[in-house]
Formats: sequence, structure tokens, C-alpha cells
Amino acid sequence: MSELDKIPNEIVKMLRFFVQRKNFSYVDRIGNTLSKDAVEMALKDALRDLNSYYLSAQVDAKGFRFIKERDGSITYLPNIPSQNSIDTFLQLLNEDISYGRKLAMLALTWAGKNSESKNGSEN
Repeated sequence: MSELDKIPNEIVKMLRFFVQRKNFSYVDRIGNTLSKDAVEMALKDALRDLNSYYLSAQVDAKGFRFIKERDGSITYLPNIPSQNSIDTFLQLLNEDISYGRKLAMLALTWAGKNSESKNGSEN
């Protein structure tokens, strides 16, 4: 298993959602820091922001949450990362702070298009 494979996909997909919305602040904060506390704070802020989207999202017939864009297109929301995914990533971060930079790189290079997959389920 490569180092990148250890990073939970749920977190990558959450950050990718913000990147696709041209909100790079969380990825930049996570990728540029040398402090575990700063990474934790950026993740907390991203989770809070995603929860905010969830509260205002619409739900389709299959129970997937989405937002309607100004141009009329639909963007499905990624799943909110589980506590297990967060714990796994924080443990990796404790082992090596460079996992923050690796997470940021994955979020910036993720191949899937969130608007084409329900709840970020595309791998």
C-alpha cells in the first residue's frame, strides 16, 4: 500500500468538492502548513462548511443531497467524512506532517467530477 493509499478517500472527496467550487483555502492551508494544529483547524473548518451545505441542500428521490448551481446544473455533495476517516488521517498526520501536503495534492488532482457522481462515490 502506497502512502497516498493510506489517506481516506472521504476526506479527499470533501476537499475536492471545495476545489471544484474554486475554494482553495482549505487545501492551501492543509498543504502549506508545518503544524498539525493548523491542519486540524482547516479540516474542522471544511467539515463545518460542508455541514452548512448539507443543511441547505435539496434531496433527490434516492436520498442524495445536491445543490442547484446558478446556471441550473446540479452538484451532488460528497459524504461527510466519518469519524473513523478523520481519526485515521489524524493518526497519519501524527506519524508524518507531510501527509497534509499529500492530502492537498490528492484533492487537487482527483480525477472524478463531483457533479457526475452521487455523494462523491466515484473512485
